[in-house]
Order: sequence, then structure tokens, then C-alpha cells
Amino acid sequence: MDSRKLSLDFDVAPFLFCLHSRHSLPILRDAVDLGVFPQLAKKAAPAERVAGALGASVYRTHLLLDNLTHMGFLGKEKDSYRLLPIAVALLLPGSPDYLGYLLWDSILDKTRDDLTEPVKKGGPEEPAAPVERQKRAEEFFPVLIRFLHVVNRTPAIAAARALGAGTGHRGLRVLDLACGSGVWSLAVADADPEARITAVDFPGVLAYTRRYGERHGLAGRYEYLPGNVQEVVLPEAHYDLAILAHILHSEGEGNSRKLLGRVAKALRPEGRIAILEFLPNRDRTGPLDPVLFVLLRKFLNTEGGGILSAEEYAEWLAEVGFPKVESFEISSHSPLLVASRGTD
Repeated sequence: MDSRKLSLDFDVAPFLFCLHSRHSLPILRDAVDLGVFPQLAKKAAPAERVAGALGASVYRTHLLLDNLTHMGFLGKEKDSYRLLPIAVALLLPGSPDYLGYLLWDSILDKTRDDLTEPVKKGGPEEPAAPVERQKRAEEFFPVLIRFLHVVNRTPAIAAARALGAGTGHRGLRVLDLACGSGVWSLAVADADPEARITAVDFPGVLAYTRRYGERHGLAGRYEYLPGNVQEVVLPEAHYDLAILAHILHSEGEGNSRKLLGRVAKALRPEGRIAILEFLPNRDRTGPLDPVLFVLLRKFLNTEGGGILSAEEYAEWLAEVGFPKVESFEISSHSPLLVASRGTD
């Protein structure tokens, strides 16, 4: 497995399904806890050999391995089981994309246990510091971005393609705001060898951005601007593309409009704004993923955040001089929005 490669050799869907399945999650936990995946790392093996190495029941091991095969983590040929690429990448300890830790203590689900009191009172009795504040962000996001760097890689590559990186647009100067792992701008840099990226985030997060850039062999084309996205000084008319990936939902209306105004000034006349967000319909009645996202996660983790429809973002973008908004499907929960001044 080439850890430098940005593209994935598998679909992450089986793992995401297990994270939210009452039936599949315990099976995957057992497999990780028993050490099933390291036993199959070197070569395929029958259940009897795996059971012997684990000191486990042959019958129960057969059942476990068959379930893992059905779930999409193992392949089976002539009674021997082998790891599929998704298991090698996400479930084998030592892999740079290892996500086995999420099976026990998922930061994605910590807000799901009891929403009754927060809904009644407008928030938790003892709220955590919101994630847009530096101390909380530097604690929260280094864990989260390990997950996001995996699940967003395929959509990021599709987004870079939709933006014409390396094809219709070369030598892009990119501003990646609240960049996290940098996954969205890494895809642009990977597609456009002449692209240069300015990554903005809190210092404790940017340390991880650097590591991901180094891992994928693209760190040399990055510069790092530490600080709050609302406060860092941005040069005027300097960038061709600004990426706002999953940041506006945590900022609230006032701060989001302010940020879009700052971004507009930092872009060249032909510059574009790329927005990646959970996008519900205007009535907030669907699709399901965006609507659940704000209730289960952002409700308890931000001060004034929320989710907005594509139509609402388009109105705000028009106010800052970017009236032309296009939508692109990128194999994600919501499409990519690309705004421009529409002068071409």
C-alpha cells in the first residue's frame, strides 16, 4: 500500500455502515479486539489456522470470518480468508489511515446519547467549549481529521476534477480556510503540479496539516498561516480559489457573511469560492444526512452554527459580488458549490 497516494483503492461505505449499525459494529469490534486482521496481514489463511493463532473456538472463528466477509472486509477463496484493501487501510494497526479506534470511542456519536435536556434547554447543562474556539479546536479536530482525511479523499479528488485543477486551470493560487488535514486542497495540488496552497487554521491543527502534506509528498507547495479564519490578514486580490470546507456551518450567519466578504476581497477578479457543506433543502426537511448532522453534532458543539440550503448560500454569495453559483456532484452527502463573479 502506497501511503503517499491520495486516491483510495476501496469504497469507505462498509466501514461507515458499521459505525452506525447495532448489528455490525459489535462484530467488527470483536474482530479488532481479537486481532483477526493482523493474523491475515501476511497471507490468506483458513479459519482453523486463525482460530489456533488466536486461541479461539474454530466454530466461532468461522462465524466471525464469514460475517466479516459478508460485511465487505475479507475475501474468501477455497475456505481461506484474506484481507481486502479496506481492511488493510482502516483496520490494520500501524496503517496511516487506521480507524479502528473509532469503533469504541467515536467522536462522531458522543452527542447521540441524550438529546432530551439539550433540546428542552437550548443546549447541554455543561456545554463543551465550541469547536470554533482555539483551545477546543486544537483538542477536537486532530482526532476528527484522521477520519475526515479518509472519508473525504474520494470526494476531494472529484471536487478537484470539477474545479478543473490541472486541466482548465493551472498554477492555481489556493486559499484553504479551516483546512484541517488539507484533504480538499491536497487534491487540487495533486491534480495541478503548479498549484500553491495557503493553509489557514489554528497552530495546533496546522501541525497535522503539515504531516499530511509531507505524507502525500505535497508539503513543498504549501505555506501555513496560523490563526483564526476570522482574524488572519489575507492579501487582497491574491488567490484564484478559496476553499471553505465544512467551516460555515459552525460560524453562524453573521460570522459566515463576514468571512465570505473577507474571502471575496482576497480573490482575483476571476477567482472562485468553493463551498463544501451539508446542504439541506430550504425547509430543513431533507435530505436525511444534512438534517441529522445539525441536530446530532453541531447543536452541541458550536455557538451559533447551523446548516443552510444552497439557495441561502447563493444569496450570501451574491451579496459579496459572487452571483454565479454552480453545483457539482462529487460522490458525497451534498454537492460542491462553486461561486464566481460571472465576468467570464
